[in-house]
Amino acid sequence: MGEQEMFKTTIMGGFDKEDVLEQVQKLKDDSASRLAKLKKELEAKDAKIAELIKRLELKDAQQARLEEEIHNKYQKYIERYDSIGRLVFEAQVKAEDMVAEAQRKSEEIITQAEEEAKRRVDSVQSEIDDKLVEGKKKYLAVQDEMNGIVELINQAQKRFMASYKEVHQIISTMPTSLQDIEDERDVDLLHPMEELEIHEIEKEKAKEVHLGDTQELEVMDALDSIADLDEYDAEDEINDQLVNKIQSMLGDDLDDDLED
Repeated sequence: MGEQEMFKTTIMGGFDKEDVLEQVQKLKDDSASRLAKLKKELEAKDAKIAELIKRLELKDAQQARLEEEIHNKYQKYIERYDSIGRLVFEAQVKAEDMVAEAQRKSEEIITQAEEEAKRRVDSVQSEIDDKLVEGKKKYLAVQDEMNGIVELINQAQKRFMASYKEVHQIISTMPTSLQDIEDERDVDLLHPMEELEIHEIEKEKAKEVHLGDTQELEVMDALDSIADLDEYDAEDEINDQLVNKIQSMLGDDLDDDLED
């Protein structure tokens, strides 16, 4: 009730029944009206609550769906992450294995290369040593040959000098002229002659002596020429033998080097 109403009184001092009933009816009507209004408000609120509940349920369902999607995506991400992790781990293991294998092969190749290089160096060194020994032997052989040739040259020179001395000795013991030979033969046959004949004989003898000296010089020159020719021929022959021997030795060594 909006305002406080008072019951009407009667003359006798009591309340008016109709007024009381009317007031009670008003109260009933007012209460009913207010109850109906409250019911409507309650129904509206219930409807709103139901709507809110429905919307909340929709939101809960949406949230559940989102959570499920997030979970699924997260699970896929986890699975992919695990797969990626496994792939990364496997790749890392393979990379480490490949690096180790490459390192092992590299060391093996280096070892083989070093052994091959050492073997080749040893082979080349052995070949060089053999060549040096062979060259030394050839050098000693050539030196021996040269010593023998020099000895032959010395012997030839000694023989030539001995022959040359013998020739000169023979020449020095020969008569100086043909007239000396005749004088030696007829020295016991001479008899006393006249001065004119002796003078003529001496003049003829002087001429013959002069001619004999000229002939002697020619003979000496001829012998020297023969000696020079013999010396030249002997030296040329020895030199030719020496040159041919050295060329033969050098030619053999050159052929061996070319074949190697």
